[in-house]
Amino acid sequence: MKRILAHSERDAQKRRDAFAERYKVYSGNGYDLDRIKKEVNKELDLKFLRYYLGESNKFKNEPNPIVSFRDGKLQFAEQGLRAAMKKKGADPELLKMEIAEMSFCEDVGNGSLYFKRKDVMKQVCTITYDCIQMEIERTYVAGSPYSEYVITPAKEIPWRTSSGGYYKFVLDPTEQEFYFLDLATLLMDLAFEYRLRQEEIAYHAKQLRILAMEVAVVDEEHIPLEPIDDATIESIIAECHSKGLDGDNTFKAIVRPWMDAISDYLMHMTDKYDDRVLICNLGVEPESTPSPLGAIFGSATCIYGRGRRSDWVKIAPRTTFMELCEEKQVVGEYIIPAPTFLRDPGRQHTIASFKVGDSETIIDEMIYTSSFLKDTLTILPNAKERRFQLDINGSIGIHALVGYLKQMPTLCEKMNELAARIDAKL
Repeated sequence: MKRILAHSERDAQKRRDAFAERYKVYSGNGYDLDRIKKEVNKELDLKFLRYYLGESNKFKNEPNPIVSFRDGKLQFAEQGLRAAMKKKGADPELLKMEIAEMSFCEDVGNGSLYFKRKDVMKQVCTITYDCIQMEIERTYVAGSPYSEYVITPAKEIPWRTSSGGYYKFVLDPTEQEFYFLDLATLLMDLAFEYRLRQEEIAYHAKQLRILAMEVAVVDEEHIPLEPIDDATIESIIAECHSKGLDGDNTFKAIVRPWMDAISDYLMHMTDKYDDRVLICNLGVEPESTPSPLGAIFGSATCIYGRGRRSDWVKIAPRTTFMELCEEKQVVGEYIIPAPTFLRDPGRQHTIASFKVGDSETIIDEMIYTSSFLKDTLTILPNAKERRFQLDINGSIGIHALVGYLKQMPTLCEKMNELAARIDAKL
């Protein structure tokens, strides 16, 4: 069975390399830190712990170092576990073990071999290693060669089982699984996994703080398109030519700083006002019949995503959009058709056009109902020069859209001028 816990620095680095990509997904979906913590701290399935019992229950592992026999009686041996962990490269000083014994256990479960027996003994071994705490319950009858072991792997990590909520790992006493449990490796891997999760949460928290600072200083009235001089254009063309890139890819390389600036503006404004909206909803009157989205989602869609009809009517995305345009003195033409349902019932497609004067932007929106797929936007900031293109996961807010529309005539003029200069050099 494949191991799912981080086991080495190599495993950890693979996870770290994916932090940035996962943050893009979280940020694109508007997740706050609490939601991110839930995503990072997803439950682990107890069945994967059988990796530490040996391959295919053949018990190829060495004997469990915590098991010790004295005068024919089993005891939990801290020194044996400490020595095994030191051998594997762990710091034994981070290990602490406490044992509590009870002569009679009244809480033996209904599924236990020892249910309703009055001669039941119980030991509870609590192991603290580094940042995690494991609990091992041993239930037995004096003189019996067998014991029942129930393990709470790590109280700091959530676990999932098929029974729904019962998160303790029960070992089969008849096969003596506990005696071949690689406990030292399991403790090390659990601590490694927990620290890696905390590291990822800290990474996302830092990114959110940086984003908050950026959002706080965003200039709502100005998207900075820094000048690109002819020398820079020629340098990029030469580099792209040496890599064998064609004209379209060379063009994209030159205009990437401008596209990044527009993308940053849209996402920062969206996060600042937290008013994400599906573009197709802007074309629906609040007093009309339920949104066409209802045919897919089973309910109308609200400005913040998929929600109740009452929320959607109350918020009225189209009304909010028009009012903000009036407030920002944006006068233009907006063509926002109802979505087109594709052959796949899990997808719908909307192409919206926004014109201000002689300038136009087009937003191509694809909405998926399958949870493993992402809603996407393809934005043409300048419809007359389609080589300027943005691809965004998730959605953008009303303030972001109107803010761009207000600046669009000036921005499109700059784009047209830059495109002409690039074409002259290619």
